[in-house]
Amino acid sequence: MLILHQAGHNSKWNKDSFKKGYGDGLIISPVHNGVDVVQNLESRLKSASYFDPQFYVPDSQKTRLNSYNFFPEKMTGGFSTRDFVARAYDAAALCVDFQIENGFRGLIIPTRYYDEMITDYIDKQRVFSVEPFLSYIEKNDIDVEVYLSLPLTSAMIGDKKYRLQLLNWITSYPEITGVYLLLNFDEPLKQVCAFEKLVDYYDFVLELSNADLRVICGYCNTEAILWAIMAPYAVTMGAYENTRHFSIDKFLDDESDVRGPAPRIYFPKLLNWVRYDTAMEIREDFPRLWTKIYTPTDELEGLIESGVRPHFTKPQLYQHHFELIHAQLKEVASTGGVKNRVTLVEKWIKNANQLYGLLQDERILFSDDNCRGEHLPVWNRMLRKII
Repeated sequence: MLILHQAGHNSKWNKDSFKKGYGDGLIISPVHNGVDVVQNLESRLKSASYFDPQFYVPDSQKTRLNSYNFFPEKMTGGFSTRDFVARAYDAAALCVDFQIENGFRGLIIPTRYYDEMITDYIDKQRVFSVEPFLSYIEKNDIDVEVYLSLPLTSAMIGDKKYRLQLLNWITSYPEITGVYLLLNFDEPLKQVCAFEKLVDYYDFVLELSNADLRVICGYCNTEAILWAIMAPYAVTMGAYENTRHFSIDKFLDDESDVRGPAPRIYFPKLLNWVRYDTAMEIREDFPRLWTKIYTPTDELEGLIESGVRPHFTKPQLYQHHFELIHAQLKEVASTGGVKNRVTLVEKWIKNANQLYGLLQDERILFSDDNCRGEHLPVWNRMLRKII
């Protein structure tokens, strides 16, 4: 199982972490990296990575996206579906050539994101990009791994008939190696706490894998630990929250105007992120409890010892996360057999619940619901469903 960095803003942190051995490559984001930046990446990094063309919002006005001559808005000079369909084969040729010339690990076919469960989803995607891309690949006898980008909503995979239609459609193309799966869970909390959504996702990944498709689970938060039980082709880890859950916000909003989140620390023993201020309160007031919940890394130790409350953009917060989540994902995937993996994660959840009990005994005040570990009972139920 590969562990890929879902790269976004400040992707230097992902690159640095990859060079240290944390992660097997990147999924590169053109909305955050203009064409010149991507072309100038080291060959070693590109050969281990994938390029996501990000056609999800084809009329996006984002400057970096429009630095690519194959992006729909750039090609049509003001996107319209009719105009783009007429040039879809030109876009496919340019986009495929770009990925091949840059020597990426494989080739990703972009598709469009729809937030409703439309009945002609497959037909729209077929005309918009899938068949133009596959036609160009076949015509030019291009021999690479081909992944279909599949941006979906929870409602789409929650409907078993709809899900089966998607599976039948994808498997009708023998030239497709796998799927780059992106799901908008649309959850109010940072962790997915909806049991049905987790089960539907897990089942869909299994269905795809059982059809001999490689599955890249994109935009994962800590639930990547659950997906690792299946040992899919790849799971991802990200820095900022918009690389740990999939939405189209970053293709629409001016991110400079978005209020930054509070700085947080990832605690693998809690299977969760905790606000930095709360973590420092525990460290100062309950040092014995701190040693039980905290897993040190060189990156975070230096940040804490500085005594300065960090801004959420401090790289140490995320490099700490990369190192620790990478270790957890590797441990799950390297454990033989689904039953043994479930037992391992069950042990982690039990330990996390016990630690949260100790925090509650000391009446630690968590300033928001995201820090409370409310996803853990859902995870536990999920594991019962698996076995």
